[in-house]
Amino acid sequence: MKSFLATMVCLLAAVTMTAQEVTLTVDAPESAVAGQRFRIVYTVNSTDGQFTPPKFDPSFSVSGPQQSTSRNVQWINGEVNSISTTTLIYYIAAGTPGTFTIPPAQFETKKLTVSSAERQIVISPEGSVQSQGQPSGQAAQAATSGSGVSLRLLLSTREVYVGQPITGTLKLFSRTNLSGINELKYPDFKGFLREDIETPPLRSLESEVIDGVQYGTGVLQRFVLYPQISGDIRIDPVEMTAMVQQRSNVRDPFFDDPFFDSFFSGVSTVPQQVATQPVTIRVKPLPTPIPADFHGAVGSFDLRSSLSATAVQVNDAITLTITLSGSGNLNLAGEPVINFPQGIEKYDPKVTVKNSGTSSGSKTFEYLLIPRNNGTFEIPPVSYSVFDPQEEKYVTLRTEGYSITVTGTPGQTETTAPLFLPGEDVKYIGQDIRFIRNGSGKLTVPSAALVARAYYWSWFILALFITAVVLLLRREQLKRNADVTGVRNRKAAKNARRRLAKANSLLNSGKTELVNSEIARALWGYLGDKLAIPQSELTREKCHDSLRARKTGEDLITELDLILSATEYSQYAPRSEGESPAGLYRRAMTLVGKLDNNLD
Repeated sequence: MKSFLATMVCLLAAVTMTAQEVTLTVDAPESAVAGQRFRIVYTVNSTDGQFTPPKFDPSFSVSGPQQSTSRNVQWINGEVNSISTTTLIYYIAAGTPGTFTIPPAQFETKKLTVSSAERQIVISPEGSVQSQGQPSGQAAQAATSGSGVSLRLLLSTREVYVGQPITGTLKLFSRTNLSGINELKYPDFKGFLREDIETPPLRSLESEVIDGVQYGTGVLQRFVLYPQISGDIRIDPVEMTAMVQQRSNVRDPFFDDPFFDSFFSGVSTVPQQVATQPVTIRVKPLPTPIPADFHGAVGSFDLRSSLSATAVQVNDAITLTITLSGSGNLNLAGEPVINFPQGIEKYDPKVTVKNSGTSSGSKTFEYLLIPRNNGTFEIPPVSYSVFDPQEEKYVTLRTEGYSITVTGTPGQTETTAPLFLPGEDVKYIGQDIRFIRNGSGKLTVPSAALVARAYYWSWFILALFITAVVLLLRREQLKRNADVTGVRNRKAAKNARRRLAKANSLLNSGKTELVNSEIARALWGYLGDKLAIPQSELTREKCHDSLRARKTGEDLITELDLILSATEYSQYAPRSEGESPAGLYRRAMTLVGKLDNNLD
């Protein structure tokens, strides 16, 4: 065996490279569907040169190239030839239908430059019928990736009303071995509120047969989207890097032996960019007119109520519970409006949301009521309108009314019982008469009238001067306080530092998981107050535009964006990743000081 290996090494060392013509070929489909990925493969029979890709159409979403190199050694009639081949694969998704031309690519060596042929591709509209033999459904999504690894965003529906929840599932399909997943990047989901559903970490893929093809599949993340505006809203692709295991072998008839297969073969891990296809959601506006008792609830719901007691004594607490249950946007459903009778003191409700990890569950409003007067009080039925997307109309839900009988506390007479009226101080009837003071008083005659004394007029003039100054200062203060935007602007830095001080106290107490959210709240509050932007319209783009309009340096804007991104990233990343909360706190304190100096 040793002599055989020595002979082979000598033969390989003596290989004479025969001159060969360099060629560059291209393999591309003749047609594809808009939004679906296809691949273009360039092959050149050389490894010594520079490849220049073509200039793809701007409407194409291009990823790659995925490059691989192979070498084929042949021994024919005593002559040994070695052929090297380089393959480059581009993965492309066309955004618009039409006929597109792929220009030639070029491969330049030291001696010459070769070009590939020009190709034309017909892109059909999304949803058109595919050609015979082409896979469809989930298998088509996986097959169009070209490499056996694909990512798909599965949505429960693509046509909803404003506020109607959409359940999304991010699913991985693979026909090759994977060693891991890195850099999962989500789009910003403009026009939606996103709520993540607790999803177990993906540790292994499950076998699944789709259209006769076997895949390894796994769910990466599940979440719920709540559309906030109407219209056609585009969801940009979700991107990730898959670590693909590839095996390289020397396959030649001469070396077709198990010994050479194990000697020349190997496994390498190649990072591959994978992305979902862009998705467009059609969001329809809620019909008009909107009922007065509609508070944003969209879905199929039921409304129930209960009262802890109907007969109580004065100042005893009772609880009124309103429960909204069903399927829909429970988190966005507002508080019902209840007109409680005078004589009953109401506190803000305690709100509890319970769900099973989806948009189904219940939302409970618990009102603490304290009757302050004797008598019988009627709590009216609660009217609560919701929009049912299935019936495409508003549905009014109602609860029953309640009658409460309130009696006085034992040992307390009716004349001394306090009379409670909302918005007024407590009054005690029967104690408003004072007796006339008896006895003789001592009367004296002053030596001179008070107005005849000089100090009287001095104090009088001083009092007038002080009164005029106080009135002027008061009027100026009222004028300044009337300017709500100005008040918020002046107190923006003070409020931000107070919130950052709270973040520092959380940091010192060891509650590091709450520090980043408090830093984000401080920065967003500062920007809203300082730039006079309502909280409902506060976005990064508006803040950046407003800061640039006030001639704020790009370094400060970049630092602000980095800190906000770090605080948002910490909500989803493990604790070991990202910058430490202490570092973010110091950067936020420095940034607020610099911004305040620049904007004042």
